[in-house]
Amino acid sequence: MNRIIVFTLVVLISFGCGEVRINQKKKHLLHKGNIAVKEKLYDEANRYYVAAIELDEQFAQAHNNLGIMYLKTGKYEQAVQAFDRCLEIDAHFTEAYYNRSNAHYELGNFHKSLNDLNDVQHVFQPEVAIHFSKGLVYFGLKKYDSAAHYFSAALRLDASNIEHHVNLATSLFYCKNLDSAKHVLDEAFRLDAGFPNAFNLQGMINMEEGDYEAALLNFNKGLSLKSNYALLLNNRGFVYLNTNQHELALKDINESIVIDPDNAWAYRNKAIYYYKTGDDLNAERLFIQSVKMEEDIALSHYYLGNLYIKKGNTVKACEAYGLSAKNGDEEGKKAYLQHCRQASDVL
Repeated sequence: MNRIIVFTLVVLISFGCGEVRINQKKKHLLHKGNIAVKEKLYDEANRYYVAAIELDEQFAQAHNNLGIMYLKTGKYEQAVQAFDRCLEIDAHFTEAYYNRSNAHYELGNFHKSLNDLNDVQHVFQPEVAIHFSKGLVYFGLKKYDSAAHYFSAALRLDASNIEHHVNLATSLFYCKNLDSAKHVLDEAFRLDAGFPNAFNLQGMINMEEGDYEAALLNFNKGLSLKSNYALLLNNRGFVYLNTNQHELALKDINESIVIDPDNAWAYRNKAIYYYKTGDDLNAERLFIQSVKMEEDIALSHYYLGNLYIKKGNTVKACEAYGLSAKNGDEEGKKAYLQHCRQASDVL
């Protein structure tokens, strides 16, 4: 009887020690993975996190950190899967909701991103991060008034962050509130005169006001700070298009596409280049590509209407002009009134 008791006791102690060792080892692997992420050694980080999960599949923190590693390496679908698993294990893991919202944002799943932010908005810290992320999501949804509201809230909590200033100014610009946008942007320049996005927005404001010389100056300043910035290159290319410097325009736009092949505006601008230089076939192809990527992109439908008119296809032209008008293009509205019947039904 005594031997049985002693034997049982030894087994219990042995089991307890083994569990402690597993806990220690998985936490050690998690720590090594975190260090590897900080050092941008992402393959090593992946191995450590996976090894920790293999020791304990219910290790929610390891799944969350694996998701963060995927976020940092642009593997957004895998990131969502990792955060999903984390939250299956622990539905109260606040950080995972916020992280998953970022992954959904990068995938363009804006409503899912917003749902995750709403789930933790009252408990996640810092509060400013929630406001800023909501601003980004609403901007992605093209709800610029709501984006401005949340960027303004973020700015009130942290007035030292230049991104809050520039994103608020950008939202105000898209709300057609140029005076307010310029005021906020002036504050951004006082805070940091070396931020490329600020020069990009200033150039966009200059273009909206028809001052292409000033726009070119600001885009050049931005590119002097970040020479491979796709948005600045594309916008400078658009200035060149509007000042009839077509080959300079094509060079910038092509370079922009190489850096960021997912920007519909760059394809639209390249289509405008072909339109202006008489290559209607390539112009039509790229305008169609741009609206497939972003349905309400400015002016693409208008130019398609012009191309269809040239081909004598009034039906397709009026369809394009109608879409252009609905998107708010003044050129599209005028063309529809000029070429199409029952304009009032569409406008």
